[in-house]
Amino acid sequence: MDIAGFEYFKHNSFEQFCINYCNEKLQQVFNERILREEQLLYEKEGLGLKHINYIDNSDCIALLEGKSTGIFDLLDEESKLPKPSSTHFTESVYVHNKDHFRLAVPRKSKLKDDRELRDDEGFLIRHFAGAVCYHTGAFIEKNNDALHNSLQSLMSEAKNNLIREMFQEHAQSNGTSSYKPPSGKLTFVSVGGKFRNQLNELVTKLRSTGTHFIRCIKPNLHMVPHKFEGGHILSQLRCSGMASVLELMQQGYPSRTSFTELYNIYQHHLPPKLRRLEPRMFCRTLFKALGLSETDYKFGSSKVFFRSGKFAEFDQLMKSDPEHLSQLVSKVAKWVVISRWKMFQWCALSVIKCKFEFYQRQHLMSLIKSS
Repeated sequence: MDIAGFEYFKHNSFEQFCINYCNEKLQQVFNERILREEQLLYEKEGLGLKHINYIDNSDCIALLEGKSTGIFDLLDEESKLPKPSSTHFTESVYVHNKDHFRLAVPRKSKLKDDRELRDDEGFLIRHFAGAVCYHTGAFIEKNNDALHNSLQSLMSEAKNNLIREMFQEHAQSNGTSSYKPPSGKLTFVSVGGKFRNQLNELVTKLRSTGTHFIRCIKPNLHMVPHKFEGGHILSQLRCSGMASVLELMQQGYPSRTSFTELYNIYQHHLPPKLRRLEPRMFCRTLFKALGLSETDYKFGSSKVFFRSGKFAEFDQLMKSDPEHLSQLVSKVAKWVVISRWKMFQWCALSVIKCKFEFYQRQHLMSLIKSS
């Protein structure tokens, strides 16, 4: 999924408002998949990694699409009035969202052109990527871009198949050709409403599938090749949340597999004695036998996690020939014997130490009683 580009121009209207709303929703999906769910998995598996903070933009989304008080709903309500007014709509946004952190008047903008707007001519929203001042003069006109109901009914009954299919949804909602179009503005479906519904359907699909993200970065503001402006690129990485992702990847373990899956790869190569090993014990023995550095992997409660690029070594093992696998199995068997011998030694030393402690305490008790 390629996240839509964040837009901020000298004059920002309803188009930029919808595009940046789309950005907020997709950024939320990105945060949930890459940062929130990843760190929840680390906590669940007990890896004990440092928590990475990131910007939660749920309050900004609530400001835009919240029921009754959200800007989209307030815009639709204004469009249904007998005499809609952009100034009245702007004022209602401030009234219903008073003291909201993400909302401010234009005079609080850092740009001179935005500060010249009156409070009832626009509003400033603090998006995750930065503050944007929107001119609301054309919001109502652009949001109410509906065809007349009688024209929609006429097109749904056309003899041309293509035209009829384009208005099929309208015909299905009417039910019969004798449908009488409703009058008034209370029945219209706004552009913002359609856009919001389609975006929510997209987000629902994305959350139910495996998602790969593509982050597009503009190397310079002049649109020329082979020119990289470091400050401009760094600003985009920070605004898109990539700085937090890179920090998580640096200390995290992006590749992982369950103990059972890794065990099943070698199960048919194991002798009966080793086949009885529990999957977690087998994986630990395998890594020790290979002499892997403990900084390259980490054991969780049900999975083994690998540093970036380290899982490729195991991918090669998966494709190894049977002779190589048999040598690997022999190393595992050897390590099992060594580890068990060390465990027996530790147990014997522990028993001797406990026996010595017991005799020493018994001797002290006898001295106390005699005194």
